Amino acid sequence: MIIDGTIKAVVEQAASLTLVTVGKDGTPHPIIVGKGAVEGDNVIFGIYKMEQTQKNLLETDKLWMVAATMDGGPKGYRLSGTAKPNGEKLIFTAEKAEALL
Repeated sequence: MIIDGTIKAVVEQAASLTLVTVGKDGTPHPIIVGKGAVEGDNVIFGIYKMEQTQKNLLETDKLWMVAATMDGGPKGYRLSGTAKPNGEKLIFTAEKAEALL
């Protein structure tokens, strides 16, 4: 399991999360989202607009997410994996997690 209890708590406590996708030309596209629901190694987001993010995910399914919080002291993680739009949701599956703080 990639998203353990500590990482899940940081994702759920973060005021916002940063998502980064990359287009086929290699250009990164960072966005900030409000919240994500953690289910196992998946983080599920509601899709609001996200036009470029969805386009990039059709070209390459790679996504990076950064979550950080000051609750209980500074903690942060960078998660990498794959993602796909699914109706009104974006489903990110974490494959790797790295501590940032």
